[in-house]
Amino acid sequence: MQINHCLILAAGFGTRMGSIGQQLPKVLWPVFEKTLLELQVAYARSLGIQNIFINLHYMGEEIQNFCKHKPVFEGVNFIWEKPEILDIGGAVHNIASLPQVKYKGRLLVLNADQFFYLSKDKLFLFLEPFQKYPAVLFTYWVNTSLGYNALQIDSNRLVRGIINNKELPPAKTIETYTGISLIDLSKLKPTSGPSSFFETVCPLSSSEIPAILLEKVDYWDFGTLKRYWETSFQILQTYKIHSNHPFLRFLVQEKALKTWKIDLQNISYHAESPRVINLNPDKEMKDLGPSILLGQSLVTKKDQGTIWMGNLSEEVT
Repeated sequence: MQINHCLILAAGFGTRMGSIGQQLPKVLWPVFEKTLLELQVAYARSLGIQNIFINLHYMGEEIQNFCKHKPVFEGVNFIWEKPEILDIGGAVHNIASLPQVKYKGRLLVLNADQFFYLSKDKLFLFLEPFQKYPAVLFTYWVNTSLGYNALQIDSNRLVRGIINNKELPPAKTIETYTGISLIDLSKLKPTSGPSSFFETVCPLSSSEIPAILLEKVDYWDFGTLKRYWETSFQILQTYKIHSNHPFLRFLVQEKALKTWKIDLQNISYHAESPRVINLNPDKEMKDLGPSILLGQSLVTKKDQGTIWMGNLSEEVT
């Protein structure tokens, strides 16, 4: 098994990150000392993938300028989607049609705001039985109350359809698509322009697409304001009980997590107050309510969780 290419999706509008998301591209939100995008590129490299692509659209200039002088992005290909965003299907075909790809090889598609942390050996072990298929989808269990759609999967683990969340009962556990997939580009029919993933990459009515259920795999979701908050503190809680956890080892290795800044008693980072994650490197904060500080902030004490960037703030409820 070989993965030839990786596409890290970074063209989205960040609408689920509140007003801060309109100023700070979601892919540049920090996981402590490194951004989501830096960590995804580092992870792709750990899998031995040589050709890494990042698609750009909304706030693409800001993303590209940030990446210019970061060593981790050396050799990474930034692919603009202009004048319109291509959707995920269109983004895959856009990469596949490039002269250096030419619809050859296997493409791993990653969401910049989600981590299913698997080592190279474990990932390839999962994928080995599925080499003959045109694509493989990664799935996991979620609750319908979180708004996810459900996949219809038969006894052979082939995806037969999608059930819209509005048609599902509340508080039910379902299997949903993570947004992470492996695609055999040679089996795609070339398509240009915008298109949806399940229209031009994985058309379920005409292709046999298996699903791999990631039941006992690390999953770290930063995709909404609330999930970003919860996952950031979950990392600190995990360090308290399992400092040798594989994902935390990855964060330490990539210098995203400086263990000397962690206060296990208060579940805080670079702060004296309980449940504060201070990502302002110049100043240690104290006397705050539960907060995440993305940069320099004018902060007053609050009773509920708040994410700050400069004078912008978002309550997390």
